Amino acid sequence: MKSILGNTRKADITFHDNGRINISARVSKLLELSHGDVIDIMDGQGEIYLYVKHRVPVVGRHEGMVFRSNKNGNHCIASSVILCRYIITRCGGSGKVRLCCGTPVELQHYGKALPIIIKYILSYD
Repeated sequence: MKSILGNTRKADITFHDNGRINISARVSKLLELSHGDVIDIMDGQGEIYLYVKHRVPVVGRHEGMVFRSNKNGNHCIASSVILCRYIITRCGGSGKVRLCCGTPVELQHYGKALPIIIKYILSYD
């Protein structure tokens, strides 16, 4: 016998090779993301963290700027080819990588951050 669903865990963040980053409502709420915030990824001590680099108001256009996908929802979309290529390469995939995030941690000088779990890749496309 074979399970039809297989893995039932939903992705917290999805990186596309065209630079689009889909951020789930869970991650958005944990990082307290607002329309116009700028996200970044930090790699250190064997971990990869997602954090908010700049909070609104931010002057000008920035790579990794967050936009709400729905005015009433918490799901967000960001755009950064550099971040996407880094994560996809680090995961050894191509196209699209769906990943989970851990529990929030407080990083000195950076504030609240979420560890991105790259050892447990939900799917490649």
